[in-house]
This record gives sequence, C-alpha cells and structure tokens, in this order.
Amino acid sequence: MRRVTIYGIALAVAIGAVVLGVDLLTQTDEERIEKVLDEMRSAAAGGRSDRLASLFDLEGDGFEVAIGRERERFGSDDVAALEDYLADGFEWLGDAALRLEGTTVEVSGERAHAYFRVVLLRSDSADQSVPIDLTLRRDGDDWRVTRFRALSTAGERSARR
Repeated sequence: MRRVTIYGIALAVAIGAVVLGVDLLTQTDEERIEKVLDEMRSAAAGGRSDRLASLFDLEGDGFEVAIGRERERFGSDDVAALEDYLADGFEWLGDAALRLEGTTVEVSGERAHAYFRVVLLRSDSADQSVPIDLTLRRDGDDWRVTRFRALSTAGERSARR
C-alpha cells in the first residue's frame, strides 16, 4: 500500500510538471497580439516601413488606416503606396520615442481588438497621447492588423498635412 501511494504521488507530480511545462510553452492569443503591438512600436520607432507593413493584412478587404476623419485603404497591390504613406507618418513622428500604455486585448474567434494609447515622447515639446483601436484577423498562428484607427486632435491633423 505504501509503495502504491509513493508511485501515485510521483505520477501526480510528473503529470503536473508536464501540464505546467506545456502551459508555459503555449502562447495565448493575447500574448501573440501583444507581441504584434510591440513589433509595431519597434518598427515605427525605427522608421522601418517594410517591417511595419508586414504586420498588416493586405489580403481580402485590405488594410484600413483611419486618423480622425481621414481614411485610407491599402490592398495587396498597394505595398509601395503603403510604405510611402508610412514614411510620411515617420517624418511626422520625427525623433519622438514611442510608449504604449493601457493595452486591452479582446479576442473573439478569428477576430480581435486591441485598445491602447501611444504616448509620443518629444524632447522639444510636451508629450502627446493618442488613443488607438486596432482590429486584427487570425492568420494561422499569427495575427494581422486589418484596421488602424487613431483618434486625432486638430493639432495632429494639421501636422499630418
């Protein structure tokens, strides 16, 4: 009886270790999306339109950018136009450092939303905070951004023109 108890405890510990190990190795959708957000921030901060564009879903209905009332849509044939559009955005960002705050991710099947604030840290002026709403679509194990929506202020709109 004593031997059975020892074997039972050893088996329970082994099973627990395997379950914990699998859980630690498995990324959740939320973690994958947060990784996409970090990659976006890094690419934007580095002025890398090619890296940033690779995170967008240009297939199907395409990728939409909405800043205030302005809207642009890019499809699979518009990669060069998207990279030019992003380059203009990088020029507006200048040397500002970017920080993401208050990230909330909601996953519903093959679609997800990520809500956060981008804080632009500028050395020559006050920090700016811009609320962002991303819509994402599952693409296998990855997530692609289908819509980027930023709420802008009058100052931000005039800076983009």
